[in-house]
Amino acid sequence: MKNNPLIKTLLNLRGNSRACVYTEPLWGIPFSLYSPFVSVYMAALFLTDKQIGLVASISMLFKALSALLSGALTDKFGRKITTLISDSIAFSIPCLLWAFSRNVWWFMLAAALNGVMMVSENSWTCLLVEDADKKQMVKIYSLIHMTGQLAVVFAPLAGLLVSNLTIVPAMRIIYLFSFFSMTAKFILLYKYCDETQTGIVRKAETSGMSLFKIMRGYGRIFKKVMASPGMVLALTMSAVFNITGMISGNFFGLFISGSLLIPQQFLAYFPILRSLIIAVFLFGVQSKLSRFGYRFPMLIGVFIYIVSLAALILSPKESLVMPLVCVFLEACAHGLVMPRKDSAVAILIEPDERARIYATMNFIVLGCGIPFGYLAGWLSDMDRRFPFLLGIALYVLVFTVIAACKKLLAHKDMAS
Repeated sequence: MKNNPLIKTLLNLRGNSRACVYTEPLWGIPFSLYSPFVSVYMAALFLTDKQIGLVASISMLFKALSALLSGALTDKFGRKITTLISDSIAFSIPCLLWAFSRNVWWFMLAAALNGVMMVSENSWTCLLVEDADKKQMVKIYSLIHMTGQLAVVFAPLAGLLVSNLTIVPAMRIIYLFSFFSMTAKFILLYKYCDETQTGIVRKAETSGMSLFKIMRGYGRIFKKVMASPGMVLALTMSAVFNITGMISGNFFGLFISGSLLIPQQFLAYFPILRSLIIAVFLFGVQSKLSRFGYRFPMLIGVFIYIVSLAALILSPKESLVMPLVCVFLEACAHGLVMPRKDSAVAILIEPDERARIYATMNFIVLGCGIPFGYLAGWLSDMDRRFPFLLGIALYVLVFTVIAACKKLLAHKDMAS
């Protein structure tokens, strides 16, 4: 077991990468408890599918706005303190709002605050990668994905709570637990991280400058992003996977429990299957795929995503077979695609402008996703299979783009 490349990487992590990876379960465990039930919880509090989609769009809007500010904030105040403050706003406060929600307005406010997560997405990513070895990027991102997947073994506790207490009181308890666990994670990460070398330089360079002045260079950054074929590819991949992730996150539970008539408590067990498969992929398969580079595994993964959604759409009522097939295939696709997508984005970005380029790219990606939350809710109101047809169309788009970018995804630095 100790000879496994991922285990070796985990044991040999040092500095900020170690702190980021080791504290991740304190966020991942509570997230895995509540995430399968979010849309069902909202529906139990009498939100319609359109309102659930509207909440998703509000979240996307504030994510886009915070993404635009994230680079300037990360550079001016430093990666470390920015991560602590923005994580607390984005998760600690919303967990309390979700725990005591009574109607759509509570969820809209929580969605707006949760959108601030894009500031910490930027600053936390800088903490993770800036002082790390580029050759370890795929393995480090694989570990991040793995910790999230292993946290899902706690999901049956949420199913037991839902089964015994019903959805609303169970979710209120889970959100309160999430508040304490996630807040502890943010404090520990702050304590055991150091400001990165790039962060120290950028903090000194922006000292005494207003946020507005720092952001004046964003026009140049935007042009740089759009002029780079590599970054345009990263943008396209990130936008599609952001939208399809939002569709699955908000409408999978509604479709399973509302249309297929599968009991709500079973929603907790789908993430377990998914996580087990992803963990097997990351531990047992990932290192064997290094010789295939980026493009071929990603094409196979996107094709599997398409097949997984087709299986879900064709599911008969009151049957677990096709939903389980969908989850199995989606997990295989995730293991193939996501670590490569994340590390490709990290490598394609210019190091000296990483914070502002991340901010610009996140703004574009999330801006593209804003209308899709409401659109998916509108489609779901007509037929709960329709959001997943939209997902298939988006996967076909990204498959075509990846297939056309052979040279970009054969970049010499993209070795795992």
